[in-house]
Amino acid sequence: MKKKWLSVLPAFALFAALLSFQSADASSEMAAEPVAESEIPAAGYEAILNWPPEEQPIVKRGSHSFEVEFIQMMLGHFGFETEVDGIFGPHTDQQVRSLQAAYGLVSDGIVGVNTWTLLQEEYAAKRFQADIAIIIAEQHFDNEDLTFSSNGILYEDANGDTFYTLQAQSKKLMENGGSGTVGFYDVYFNGDIVESAAK
Repeated sequence: MKKKWLSVLPAFALFAALLSFQSADASSEMAAEPVAESEIPAAGYEAILNWPPEEQPIVKRGSHSFEVEFIQMMLGHFGFETEVDGIFGPHTDQQVRSLQAAYGLVSDGIVGVNTWTLLQEEYAAKRFQADIAIIIAEQHFDNEDLTFSSNGILYEDANGDTFYTLQAQSKKLMENGGSGTVGFYDVYFNGDIVESAAK
């Protein structure tokens, strides 16, 4: 299978944008594995993505805030269970240290730029939806004749990167009675687009 990598705008910024979405309804089959539903809440923490890691507050033991609540929720997502109460106490401190050690970060219990980067990227990646993948493809190809659809299944490749497979169809070819299919593309959260083999 010949693959062609194409780079587009990072999806991180697109995720936070308020855009109108196109529905995803076509089906496809993949060798990659579908990703299980995330336990990350569907809503409530999106505001955290409005500021990059370097603009987030330094959070440590003794802090009380919405950011601490987000950190505690994400600790649970990573398997480091802690009560989500917005209070950075000794248990949260220990769990942050464990997370940092597990991901090769300085294990100091302080949520600074590197720990914020890990938390924000994971949160955004797990909230990646088919509608965002369609927007990435539409912006990349910038072709009014093309329409994109997905079966709505989030896949994960061998490297652990998540993507949706989109079917690209030509409106003109569909108007002439054909299926209109002109290709299949795997659209990754980071904005990469890989041309897939026909399904």
